[in-house]
Amino acid sequence: MTRSVNYDSVADQFDKRYERSDYGPISRLLLEFAKGPRSGPVLEVGCGTGHWLAEIAGLKLPCFGLDPSRNMLETAARKQTGATIIQSVAEALPLADDSSARLFCINSFHHFQDKERFVAEAARVIRPGGTILILGLDPHNGLDEWWIYDYFPQVIEIDKARYPPTKDIRDMLERHGFTACRTEVALHMPIRIEARSALENGQLDEGATSQTAVLTDGEYHKGMQRLVIDIKAAEARGQTLVIGADLRVYATIATRAEDLRDNEPALVCIARFFHGGRLTGPHYSTSDMPRI
Repeated sequence: MTRSVNYDSVADQFDKRYERSDYGPISRLLLEFAKGPRSGPVLEVGCGTGHWLAEIAGLKLPCFGLDPSRNMLETAARKQTGATIIQSVAEALPLADDSSARLFCINSFHHFQDKERFVAEAARVIRPGGTILILGLDPHNGLDEWWIYDYFPQVIEIDKARYPPTKDIRDMLERHGFTACRTEVALHMPIRIEARSALENGQLDEGATSQTAVLTDGEYHKGMQRLVIDIKAAEARGQTLVIGADLRVYATIATRAEDLRDNEPALVCIARFFHGGRLTGPHYSTSDMPRI
């Protein structure tokens, strides 16, 4: 069974990652994507705390952010990005057919329980000629190095179960009527940090990344014990232990072509909308979903 993260429990520290790392290349890519050649509503699926919605707020486009975690969405609502915030799951988008010009997922696709179902839903809500952008790691290509993979060796297999290869993402998109599917490196992250400093400032906390957040307490503490032993051994030699990573975040982009949807039965879903920072919870089916 694929492991999952309880984001309600880590919402208060989630945005620290944006303070510690430079995501500038992703921000620039997202801005270009959101502007796009055709105007229209933009939907982020897996919006979390609203960081990326805030990045594109200056474009003054009608934006919608969707996430299943209430605590993450409460943080997003406080940022006042101008976006409509919706609590729902990726596999049942509470939006009308052909209602969105662009849809993006940044480091969230691997969390979706049924990725094929989500892509089918994306094909339904994105209008013909609209585009989709999916960003995430690809641990299958063997290029990445990460201190997390070194000290928590089970994580690489967990990640392989959560993250599909980029080729599989493109194939999935093509099966659901998307064309011009391509993948590029959106962000290359060579990182070196002093292990002691990272330990003391919270960079190595259990909730700092989803890779450690999916571990059991026992798995996490066992890996941290190994790391602390290495830190102390280096310091006993008068040295500083440096840990690092060499990661690539991939962007897969595609365009929705002509309408190839089957006549599927209406999908009933529950969405909770934020209005003025408060949640409401109407029920929608595909026949009466709000059009954005």
